[in-house]
Amino acid sequence: MNPYDTPTHPCPYCHKPCEADWVDNGVGMQQCGPYHCFACGASEIGPEMKFEELTDENGWYVMGDVINHHDFTDIELKTGWYEPNSGKISPHANTVNGQLVDHTTAKYMYDLGLLDEKKK
Repeated sequence: MNPYDTPTHPCPYCHKPCEADWVDNGVGMQQCGPYHCFACGASEIGPEMKFEELTDENGWYVMGDVINHHDFTDIELKTGWYEPNSGKISPHANTVNGQLVDHTTAKYMYDLGLLDEKKK
């Protein structure tokens, strides 16, 4: 794998390859958006939830004080991904009218002023 490869990630629900947005940082590619599955609609839960700090020895996500576990289903807490068709999408994902879009579409819609604004 070279520094300019952009790896896919298998969807934890349908196991199809998922994509994320990447940016060239001068020495390789850096992930700059959550993985998402266009096949089933699953979306990686964003970094604002700090899931990376909440894994057990097997890599499963565990509940902690950082998150409100009532906002997530058990499977979402275990996978770190929103369930397909739940209507939940990471606030860091590129969306148009609430629907996930890839970076090419996002750039085009941004130029038209139609990319959804991100909530702070």
